[in-house]
Amino acid sequence: MLCSICLVVTIFITGGQTVPLSDFFSFGNQFNDTLFWPNDDESTGALPLPRLFPYFDHNHQQIYLSNNGLFSFLGQISQYVPDPFPLSDNRRLIAGFWSDIDTRGSVTNGNQVYYHIHDNSSYGGVFVKASTYVRQYFPGERPFNPSMIIIGTWYRVGAYRQQTSRLNTFQIVLATDEVRSFTFLLYHDLQWASPSVTSVTGGQAGFNAGDGVVFQMLPYSRTNNVTLLTNISNVNVPGLFVFRTDTDTINLGGCGTTYPLTFRPLRGSQLGSTALTFQGPCFTNMSAGDVKCRFGESNIVDALIVSNFQAICLTPASPLPGYVNVYLSTDGGITYRLFSNSFAYTPLQFGTATVDNTEVNTVNISSVIISIGDQVTLSWLFSEATQQNWPNGTIQIEVQLSTITLNESTGGIDLGASFILQRNLTPLIGIQFTTITIPLISNNIQSSFFRIVARDNTTNIIYATLSSSVFALNLTSSIAEGFCQTWAARQPSAATWNQNLLSCPMSVAQARVARCCYEPDPMCRATSYNSFTNCNLHRARAGHEEISAIACYLSLSGNEWGAGTECCYDTEGQLITRGTGAGTDDRHRPSSLPVAHFFDDTLPYLACCLLTANDESCTTYFNLRPLRRGSNSRSVWGGTWGDPHYTTLDGSAFTFNGYGEYTYLAIASSAPAPDSFNSSSQNYSFIAQVRTTPVFYSNQTIATLATVTRGLAAKSDHPQAESISVTVSRRELLIVRRGNETIDLDTVSADTVSTRDSFVLFYPEMTLERNRTSGALTLSWFIGVSIQITPIILSSPVAGTVVLNLGVSVAGSFQGRTYGLLGFYDNNRTNDLRTPNGSVVDNADSLTEAQIYYEFGQTWVINPKQSLFFYEAGDSALYYTNKSLVYVPIFAEQLPTTQANTTRSICNISSTNESTWTVAERTCYYDVTVTNDIAFGRASLATGNEMTEIAIDQRSPPVFNSALELIMTVNVSSNITINFTAVSPFTTNVRYALLIGPNTADFDTQTALFRWQVPSLPAEDILVRVSAQDSQYNLTSRHELVLRVLDSLIININETTLTSTISITSTTSTTSTTSTTSTTSSASTTFSSSYIFIPWFCVTALMVDPFYLFSSFIIKNMI
Repeated sequence: MLCSICLVVTIFITGGQTVPLSDFFSFGNQFNDTLFWPNDDESTGALPLPRLFPYFDHNHQQIYLSNNGLFSFLGQISQYVPDPFPLSDNRRLIAGFWSDIDTRGSVTNGNQVYYHIHDNSSYGGVFVKASTYVRQYFPGERPFNPSMIIIGTWYRVGAYRQQTSRLNTFQIVLATDEVRSFTFLLYHDLQWASPSVTSVTGGQAGFNAGDGVVFQMLPYSRTNNVTLLTNISNVNVPGLFVFRTDTDTINLGGCGTTYPLTFRPLRGSQLGSTALTFQGPCFTNMSAGDVKCRFGESNIVDALIVSNFQAICLTPASPLPGYVNVYLSTDGGITYRLFSNSFAYTPLQFGTATVDNTEVNTVNISSVIISIGDQVTLSWLFSEATQQNWPNGTIQIEVQLSTITLNESTGGIDLGASFILQRNLTPLIGIQFTTITIPLISNNIQSSFFRIVARDNTTNIIYATLSSSVFALNLTSSIAEGFCQTWAARQPSAATWNQNLLSCPMSVAQARVARCCYEPDPMCRATSYNSFTNCNLHRARAGHEEISAIACYLSLSGNEWGAGTECCYDTEGQLITRGTGAGTDDRHRPSSLPVAHFFDDTLPYLACCLLTANDESCTTYFNLRPLRRGSNSRSVWGGTWGDPHYTTLDGSAFTFNGYGEYTYLAIASSAPAPDSFNSSSQNYSFIAQVRTTPVFYSNQTIATLATVTRGLAAKSDHPQAESISVTVSRRELLIVRRGNETIDLDTVSADTVSTRDSFVLFYPEMTLERNRTSGALTLSWFIGVSIQITPIILSSPVAGTVVLNLGVSVAGSFQGRTYGLLGFYDNNRTNDLRTPNGSVVDNADSLTEAQIYYEFGQTWVINPKQSLFFYEAGDSALYYTNKSLVYVPIFAEQLPTTQANTTRSICNISSTNESTWTVAERTCYYDVTVTNDIAFGRASLATGNEMTEIAIDQRSPPVFNSALELIMTVNVSSNITINFTAVSPFTTNVRYALLIGPNTADFDTQTALFRWQVPSLPAEDILVRVSAQDSQYNLTSRHELVLRVLDSLIININETTLTSTISITSTTSTTSTTSTTSTTSSASTTFSSSYIFIPWFCVTALMVDPFYLFSSFIIKNMI
């Protein structure tokens, strides 16, 4: 049995109190309600619903009202003596008072049954009332904004045989936003329990799923005491009952000892002080000291009791982002109950212009730097729902400037001092603004953030706080320079930690599609390339011939030292390798160690390069955080879309209409990988499974003899990894599960103003990003796999059916190690279709769809014991395994041709010769023919074209030799020759051009040889920029080289008179790069003063280790 016989009602109230009519949802003729005609035992016909109404985990588009006190969903119900729940035969219903109601008798202003389906704001009061009920009685729920409300009112109705001496008045209200639904039962007056005073079967109230199993019944149902429903409640309001009814069980509003513990929001800043609202036990007659929250094993916080049903706790700060268990005590901390959900501390956000979901925004400053004396306008939002939890008239707002420091031992943050900038501001409904002036709070660069505090002035209790992103509080250039020098003195050589990092893609197009390996820098926005605030940490410095970045990408994976790299690109899509527009190696990869990255990579960059005009400081930074050059780092794409069509990682295209769950992509844990696949006995770095099913009508009959993708599940071999499952529910909603926890995709709190189109959740082994507009999910595992899941909604044959399109990006390092429906990845299409036993079926182009189905696709059915999927009630892995054994789809060769001309026109196909059609055109034609859904076919056409465009973006431009330096030291008056040869994977014909260089230099556009005699000039840096373009696709790459021309350096060596002859020859040679600088200085010089002259190329040694310079070089050569 899935539920109890009756609901457990916690609060019993006697004394004849009821819900007054004035508290009913509006009803009657004056509100344009429909009056059901007087009758006995009749039901309305099917009433169409303008919105979906979810009930017992099913969506409904129609409803029936029965005169006998109930709503039903799957058909009319005229039965007058209720059978006891649970009922089968699809009697899915909500009963307010199911009995033999007869409205034929004459009653003045009575015997009336009204109903009204609201789907607009004409009667806004009912929507506000429903929202208020949910906020009050389900405080653990996110804000509820209903889009449809259904009201049924039985006003002063009598019993069978036109009895009118005793009358009942009650109301059933159904409210939904099409995702969640709530039911409110309101009882004003119940004067009769059954038509016959001798009957022991009173009216029945409650919920029935119609499957003979699942139900919930209100107290006193089917007894003569059912009239006492007017005096009891589950929310401490006599006669009012509140429920959530969209899931597979009924959830009670209010509170109780057996109620599940819930809290909201589920995530908040690691800066702490996020106000969590708790629901579950009743807080009646409890004091604040009785109720405590515990975060993890030791952080205990006293709660604020808001109502009988609700308490608030402010989260403590967390040194590091991550997940923590949450506990609640109602006995003063003696015992604790564990919540089923953990709380996520989200990583710090940095900067003021480009971060998302920030609680406090800086309106007039778009930088990661704020200076002393700046006037800053702040904006924030305390929602109406939040403010309704506050005491009336005693809350005032104060504005604080707070600091954070790096905890060297934990690598996390410590909260520093807080300074009150403003106080006693009156809270407003809606977005609120204030302007503050930044005071001097320290004599050093501070990492700071703004905090808005809602404080009760009478008790000094804080009810809520909001925090901004973190920024650098700047003082003066000299202080910044000192900060830079102090930091640099503590840094090891980059060579000790930046090995084995990913190279940067040569073009922004390559970086954009290499989702396996790179993620966009959150400080850069694709929608504002030309904005001065975009990529504002990578803007060119004036007077340096530098290029500003318009897009930057961060490596998804790090090396064994936890380092990462950043790649930045200019308006032409070219990689930037010089100056502040370029990306650098990061000692700490931001996604993994955001705190350490900010303090050890970002703050020093600000101090050394952006807050000082000293070029040497910035040079020091780039020596310690080297600029990253490019190469054609390999990544591949595959995917599945439409009905469903596959493109393998090597680019083969085929259609496979299986019904079941299949191995989609598996990656062997090491190379060389065995030919055969066995998930039971072999180890894999990554496994993904895909679920495909037919499209079903509402009665579960198959609508088409083709299938669509309805789920994906995957897991990596990271020690903290959990399986993640993304499936389409029977209500056509996405269910995202990680391990045993359902991920709430509505992550934005009511007090957050969202400015970006997506948000990201961080886990130890992966990230999950959701695009709010398209609903697309991007799952990115740090090992080098990214899967984008895009939901598509069908309009035919079953409107509203959700289909998943999948795009998969895989790192090139996995070449020769893959299995599954996405094929064997080895840059050879002929062997893509490999079965689990290692045999190759044939080239996909040579096989019919039937051959692909039986000989390849069906061989990848998963072992149900090794499923990674989440299953709804009544579903199982074995179910899909059995379906895969019996289902036979329709194949392309069997498609009807009666509408061929029309279908070709829909898909923009001009040729009647199918052999000339592109993959995109073929998939569109197939999908329109099978589903008769034009929009679906065109979506497949667009996806197919996108796959083609991705393949184009992955093409590699010419690559310069990796040994070609970014900075080369040359001496004055020397002759240099540099070979800028680049290699294209497509052609040997590469065109070269010298874009920037000395006027006196010679450059051969055929051989790429650069020749120059260095003139006798003062020491300076000379920029050389060369481009290479292949002749087949006109793909261009660029290399920038700084020639550092060195003069002499004067060094004081304690008034020692030395004589020396110094002979210096510097030669650098590589396979395709030749740079020879030869300078011979023969001088017999007597130093009668305290100076010695050495060439500039020794400066590096001097800066790194002066003792080495003097002892190993000068002294040995001068004594």
